[in-house]
Amino acid sequence: QAKTNKNFLLIAEVIFPKIKEELRKQGIAYLDMAGNIFLQTAKHHLWIEGHKIQHTRVEKANRAFTPTGLKVLYLFLLDETLLNQPQRIIADKAGVALGNINYILNGLKEQKFLIEKGKFQLVNKNELLQKWMTGFEEKLKPALHTGNYTFAAKADEINWKQMRLKPNHTFWGAEPAGAFITNYLAPEIFTLYTNETRNDLIKHYRLVPDPNGNIQVYQKFWEDNVAFNETTVHPLLAYTDLMNTGNSRCMETAKMIYEQY
Repeated sequence: QAKTNKNFLLIAEVIFPKIKEELRKQGIAYLDMAGNIFLQTAKHHLWIEGHKIQHTRVEKANRAFTPTGLKVLYLFLLDETLLNQPQRIIADKAGVALGNINYILNGLKEQKFLIEKGKFQLVNKNELLQKWMTGFEEKLKPALHTGNYTFAAKADEINWKQMRLKPNHTFWGAEPAGAFITNYLAPEIFTLYTNETRNDLIKHYRLVPDPNGNIQVYQKFWEDNVAFNETTVHPLLAYTDLMNTGNSRCMETAKMIYEQY
């Protein structure tokens, strides 16, 4: 759009920092609701950053999009039939307290994402997916981050696909997941979702703790074996992570996953 339209300006309520960085690299102007702007012309360079959105009204807390709600909603997006299972089963599968489930269902109803016609049914699914993706990036994923690592040897990074991950405990996400699912992407940043300990990661996979490392490790946030295969997260989570990078090659891979799955 920016290449074919003169004086192009992308306007959005919220633009993630990583996506802003990618837009600036591409020379694409943007403006968000808080007044942060990047605009470059032949004569002007305008870049304002750091403003936060000033909420003029206090929104009623909605449990569906809290970190706990996002965990439960992830399972609903993967398997809509779970909506009509007993609430205790939903809580067990999501690994959350039983008392949260009714609040989450009511929150989805309030936001017009859930209707009841004899049984519960999700509606406005595209909008719901976008809202979940934003909530996951802003609220849930940062809390799941447990540290960064590097490979002990360059050969390990080159042969990363041969790494034998512990079944049901550790999964590739984001770029490695995209590489496995599409056979298209060569990862630069490696993402792992796991419930293994720091010592397990060092011992089992020869990883070296490094705050600036290119292996980003996150706590596995689902209890059931909800994944693509033994080594890769579900395509929905891979798609979300890849889209949220704001990186053009990752987003291209994400679109391939979306179209296929």
